[in-house]
Amino acid sequence: MEICILNPYFYPYKGGTEKVLLEVYGRLAKRHNITVLTSTVPGRNVHHTDEIKGIKVVRLKTHQYSLPGLPLPFESFEGLNEAIMKTGAELHHINNRYQYFYFNMQAVKQTGKLCLTIHNSLPTNINAPTDFFGYLYDVAWGRRIMHGADLITGVSKSAIESTVPESERRKAHVVYNGVDYKNFRRHPKSSPKVAKIIEELGFKGTTIICNGRFVPQKGQIYLMQAMSMISEHGDMPNLLLVGKGPMEGRLRAEAAALGINMQMRSDIGDERLPYYYSACDIAVAPSLYEPASLAVLEGMSCGLPVVASRVGGLPEMVGRCGIYSKPKDPESIASGISEILSDPKKVHRMGQQARRRMIERHSWDKIAKQYEELFLNTLRY
Repeated sequence: MEICILNPYFYPYKGGTEKVLLEVYGRLAKRHNITVLTSTVPGRNVHHTDEIKGIKVVRLKTHQYSLPGLPLPFESFEGLNEAIMKTGAELHHINNRYQYFYFNMQAVKQTGKLCLTIHNSLPTNINAPTDFFGYLYDVAWGRRIMHGADLITGVSKSAIESTVPESERRKAHVVYNGVDYKNFRRHPKSSPKVAKIIEELGFKGTTIICNGRFVPQKGQIYLMQAMSMISEHGDMPNLLLVGKGPMEGRLRAEAAALGINMQMRSDIGDERLPYYYSACDIAVAPSLYEPASLAVLEGMSCGLPVVASRVGGLPEMVGRCGIYSKPKDPESIASGISEILSDPKKVHRMGQQARRRMIERHSWDKIAKQYEELFLNTLRY
C-alpha cells in the first residue's frame, strides 16, 4: 500500500497521537510505503524531508495561530494540497479533524481513499471555549469530513458513539491504542535504577503517579484534594506528577496549600518511564474527559492498580483491573485510593490482571495489524 498520513505533529513531538502514529506506522513501514505530511520542527521552519523508522516524513513550512481557550494552536501548512497530490497515495489517513478543511479533503479524494481516526472525541467538560468551539466545528465541518471518509476508526467505543453521527457509524471501527509491554514492565523497587529514582524523589511510603498534561481536563487538582482527605485517616501518600503544561504553577501552589509531598517530572523518555512507574504503587487518572489514555495503559502494563474516572474510553481500557471514581469528585477519588491501600492482596491481584490485559489486548503489533486489515479492506471495495 501507498499510505499518506496527515497530522499537524509527528516525532520528535511526543504527544499521544504522535506516539500512536510512530508505533503503528513504524511497523507498517516494513511492508508498505508510508509518507507523513506534517509541521516543521522548532528552529527549522523550511520545507524538508526526514526518514524515521522507515517512514518518509515531509515537513511543510508551518504557520501557527493561537486561539484563546484552545489547548493547542492551529497549524497552517504551505503547499499542503500540492504535497497531498504529489504523494500518489492510495489511502490518506487524517488524525486530527480540526486541522484540515474542504479543499484539503478535495485534494485527498482526487488521489485516493480517506480514513479518519477519532483520537479526540467531541469535547466535554474541558472548558467553555473548547467545548463550544469543538461542538461548533464538528457541526459545521467535522461531520462533513466524517461523511466524506471511506473509513472511520476511533480509539474507543466512547469516542465513536459521542462523536460520529449514527448515519456514519456503519463505516466506523474501534481500534484501541497499544502499549509496548516488553518495555513497560514492573521492575523491583530494589533494582538500582528504581532505587535511584526513589532516592532522588525523596519519597517514603506509598506513592501515587499521575501522568498527563497539566491542563484542566486531566483533573490533577481533584486528585490533590482527595489526597488531603486521605491524610485525615492516616499517612498521606506521596504524589508524582509526570507531564508539563500551563497549569504547572497552579498545581504547585495547590500542593503547597494542602501540604502534599509532591514532585513533578517532565520529558521522561520511554526508556526511563517504566522505572518511574515501578517506583510507584498506584496510578490515578482523575480526568474530566478522556477518549483514551496511553498513560493508563503504560501504568497497567507496569502492573499498577488503577483508580480512574468513569469517563470516555477509560472503562473500556481498565475493565475490572481498577477502581472507578466520579469526575470532579475528590471524595470519590479518595475512596478509591483508600480501598486499594487497605487491601494488599487486591493490589497484587489487580496488578497481575492489568499486566495480562495489556499483553492480550493492547500489543502494538496487534493494533498495527488491525489498521492494516481495515486499510486493505477499504481499498478493495
